[in-house]
Amino acid sequence: MKPPLEIYLLGAVDFAEVQQLQRRLVYEHGERGGATLLLCEHPPTLSVGRSGSRAHVAVDDGALAAMGIRTHWVNRGGGCVLHLPGQLVGYFIFPLDPMASPAMAHVQRLQRILLNVLEEFELKGGVHHDLGGVYLGSSRVASIGVAVSRGIAYHGFTLNVGPFLDLFDALVEPGPGGLLLRQTSMESRRQRPAPMPKVREAIARHVESVFELDRHHVYTHHPRLRRKVLTHAYAPSPG
Repeated sequence: MKPPLEIYLLGAVDFAEVQQLQRRLVYEHGERGGATLLLCEHPPTLSVGRSGSRAHVAVDDGALAAMGIRTHWVNRGGGCVLHLPGQLVGYFIFPLDPMASPAMAHVQRLQRILLNVLEEFELKGGVHHDLGGVYLGSSRVASIGVAVSRGIAYHGFTLNVGPFLDLFDALVEPGPGGLLLRQTSMESRRQRPAPMPKVREAIARHVESVFELDRHHVYTHHPRLRRKVLTHAYAPSPG
């Protein structure tokens, strides 16, 4: 029997709240099988992973505060990620197989999921092996960053569905060919909407398929999570 998958469609939630929920789920999955997928959006937030640096941020703390962007240092892999409304964030809590080079195999599966979803929306994604994430041409449309605790993988990926791209100018990271990393989105490349509910459904379906899981339950709230988020001029995408 395939392990079960629990999916939580959380809407717009505060970044710090989800980090606390992840830690709780990692503990719970250490006592039981299956996997959990949290799909949400965040108000403007900068998360800095283990490969990230303050040097990758072009503006000072005062400018970030003026833009309503809060900064969090996290223990996932990867560098700086700017979270914005219109960007889908997937936190995937999954027990790893210790016999199958877990970290790299897990990241490659996440890449496959994102590439499959982009293809459904008539977008040809690619990867650069010296850089993390998934790209449309030379611009990054998705980031991947994973942490492992007690044999449980958590954190996951972001996918730029339709965020306001100008705010990404706050980051200055090296991209393909040593050029400055540029960000793009599904909607900017399609030149038409990519409805967030359809993107969420595609992500859930491909997670189930690639990780060979059975989707048993879908929820729109988690009892340990408050829905309240900080208000900001950039409203979350509808749906």
